[in-house]
Amino acid sequence: MKKKRFLTLIMLLAAGFLILSGCGKQAKNPLDQDGNLSPTPQENFEKHQVVLYFSDNDLMNTYRVEKEISVREGEEVAKAALEAWAKGPDHEELTGLVHPDVIIEYVEEVDGVAHVSFSKEIKESNLGSTGELMFAEQIAMIMEQFGFEKTQILVEGNVEETIVGHLYTAEPIVANDPEDYLWIDEKESAEIVLQNVAFRIYEPAPNAEVKDQIVVRGLARVWEATIQYEFEDGHYILDEGFTTATEGAPGWGEFEIIIELDDVADYSGTVILFEESAKDGSRINELKIPVHVID
Repeated sequence: MKKKRFLTLIMLLAAGFLILSGCGKQAKNPLDQDGNLSPTPQENFEKHQVVLYFSDNDLMNTYRVEKEISVREGEEVAKAALEAWAKGPDHEELTGLVHPDVIIEYVEEVDGVAHVSFSKEIKESNLGSTGELMFAEQIAMIMEQFGFEKTQILVEGNVEETIVGHLYTAEPIVANDPEDYLWIDEKESAEIVLQNVAFRIYEPAPNAEVKDQIVVRGLARVWEATIQYEFEDGHYILDEGFTTATEGAPGWGEFEIIIELDDVADYSGTVILFEESAKDGSRINELKIPVHVID
């Protein structure tokens, strides 16, 4: 009988030990579909609507995106918004600018200026001059919605003259007017109808019918942003000239060329785009767009 009681006591002690061990383990928070931590019974989360800013895939423009984020109780909404921005956009026509290992260390107010500190990995972000300008612009615009007209960018808590060598960041960045930016839903999805290494054409499509004038619109990645063009009918050059894109190589700049037509109709012609070589001035990267002139 004593032996039986002893065994029962041992089993009760073992069961109690297992229960205590289970209680001592802290369950890991699962991630939701946006990659944020899901709340546990010990944590309270709040939903917030914030506005984030992202560049298009060609680094031509910045667009506004509204996003709902989960913010842990006691955490700053501004910091959480920047963390959501650093993860990148969900929209296929937009792109993120931040190195994937970057950490938003802290956000604090100093004399009315938002101080945003990034980990040192921010200096490894692959940004050109345009990308670095957009990077600073987007941070300042995100902070603008929290009442900050100016944002000082820091690296590990220190002011840097530049992040990746192009933009001066030793002074606070001034936010623009949010109304200067289109919402992503307002973005027109332009279809590329013809392209090569130097040109991406939105219009006209090859063999399009035109009258009165030819509008050539697209993107160019050319030396000194200078685009040369000709319009010929197979025998004569009917028009020629040049225009300047909004940005030179290696970036893609927007451009538009308008070629006025005379009264002659019902013939085929070709718009020829090209650039001049920086090395010897020769004609390179020709792109031909055939059109048909109608009455």
